Amino acid sequence: MLRQIAKATALILLAAVLFAAGWFVGAGGWPREGAPWLGLQRFGWLTGWLDRSEDRADTASFAPARVASPGEASLLFVGDLLPLQDRDYLTHATALIASADLAVGNLECPLSTHGRRAALKLDERGRVLRNEYLFRAPPSQAQRLADAGFDALTLANNHTMDFGGEALLETLAQLDAAGIAHTGAGPDRAAAREPIVREVAGQTVALLAYVSAGTLPGTDGFAATDELAGTVFVGGSPEGEPTATTREMLRNDLRAAGKRADFVVVAFHWGTEGTDAPDPLPRRLARLCIDAGADLVVGHHPHKLQGIEIYQGRPIAYSLGNFAFPTPWESNHFSAALEVRIEGGQWRELIVHPVRLRFRAGDPAPAQGADLDEIVRRVTTLSEQLGTACVYEESGTDARVIIGNPSPARARTALLKAEEQRFFARPHSELEGMSTVHFLAWDLQGGGEKVSMERTVVVRTTLAPEVLEIFREIYLSPERFPIHEVIGYDYRTVAGGGGRLSNHALGRAIDINRAENPMIQDGEKIVHPDEPPYVPGEWRPGEDPYSITPDGSVVAAFKRRGWHWGGDWTSCKDYQHFDKPGG
Repeated sequence: MLRQIAKATALILLAAVLFAAGWFVGAGGWPREGAPWLGLQRFGWLTGWLDRSEDRADTASFAPARVASPGEASLLFVGDLLPLQDRDYLTHATALIASADLAVGNLECPLSTHGRRAALKLDERGRVLRNEYLFRAPPSQAQRLADAGFDALTLANNHTMDFGGEALLETLAQLDAAGIAHTGAGPDRAAAREPIVREVAGQTVALLAYVSAGTLPGTDGFAATDELAGTVFVGGSPEGEPTATTREMLRNDLRAAGKRADFVVVAFHWGTEGTDAPDPLPRRLARLCIDAGADLVVGHHPHKLQGIEIYQGRPIAYSLGNFAFPTPWESNHFSAALEVRIEGGQWRELIVHPVRLRFRAGDPAPAQGADLDEIVRRVTTLSEQLGTACVYEESGTDARVIIGNPSPARARTALLKAEEQRFFARPHSELEGMSTVHFLAWDLQGGGEKVSMERTVVVRTTLAPEVLEIFREIYLSPERFPIHEVIGYDYRTVAGGGGRLSNHALGRAIDINRAENPMIQDGEKIVHPDEPPYVPGEWRPGEDPYSITPDGSVVAAFKRRGWHWGGDWTSCKDYQHFDKPGG
């Protein structure tokens, strides 16, 4: 009881000092000009004692994200990051952040010691407007965020220009030096709108970021132009309808991003602080983006968790709350990290990791006990109100809320962007009239799991384009027929043909070898010793799931383009062989 009384007295004293100094809600933001981070630091002896009073020796740390299966990527999104003090905020969250294939947060302040206070947030006497704040954090935080595992940061928010273009440019330089990608703000409008594009687990992800004009008293000095640094704004009417300019920009940006990426994410800084439900404008902006091609929309700014909606089969997380954010308001300490599992350019599962920020200090850690129950209840209830079913899972110290994709995986009809780059043909360096075709094919790992492998085959140059089409079709087929070895050009003569060149020597034949397929050796049909126990020399495809069969995807892809199959020969069948007549 005495400890609680002492803490309460200290808090009252602190509030009184801040109010008298004109730093609290009425007279301006926490940091003033010349203070690179939170104004509360000026009372370090007091706030330090208060912070220590909240330290807990039993604070848990997040476990790494579940190991992804082959072809699956783990994307991690968190809300607002405000690392105002020159220290590490992320000790208990590093394992989770670093384990993601792509970890993204919203940096809610410049990382700089330079710049001047933004005039947009000042009155005519140079005082910070009521309910506005000016934030600035030490440049050293760029490397700390990188060391914690962040790969990318969105900068489109209502604080990124608190100290003007000079501070923003220093922020960009610090992030570049630390190896952290960024979007949503830049040295000019084109740079600010440029998406982050990254390849993860064979899938290409694009990230765009915007801030709602409603989060500020205006956009002067914050909006990027053709010549000036700044951020990217979206706007809406009082009724929550996106403006025509906003609609056009989002559609253009998403169309361009969709040409470069398999999975497109849009991040918005939007909504009303402290609210439980999304405003009309965020809901319409999110749906506009998904209709225009976005695969995922994530939001922040309300400083509280809001629900997750599935629209047209794609997720919208309206607000992820705070993640590393010093604040005296306890309601802002209940948060979450959103893990998104994607495969084949589609989301398969959302994993919500409940987060509890340390009171006032803002350090994130796994929520426990009553805090965990409150966050799970909040996420589940608010999401269900948006029509999204949630499942709670607990394993040891790992607790999370799962939202599965209710739609079955869509059959792939096109290559992923990263896969497209691995299908190409080049003239052979030594064989005139021949080209080397590079492509992807499925193969079997030791445990029988199918994995994508790079393969090459040499064929006649005139046939190279259709050979690429053939192997694209085989690769995209749901059968995923495993190909271990491909043989094209091979200088050989036809058996018993009086020295006549075979189609292999002409670059017009391809053998597809699997250990389980029958082969020809010295003119004799044999069965590979690693096959199932067939009668020697007898083909029994019913006993072998990886035989090339008349009705399989391999034969269909070749025959569709006029190739012959050795399995159709009337004698001495060669089930691995395909050739193109002519020439």
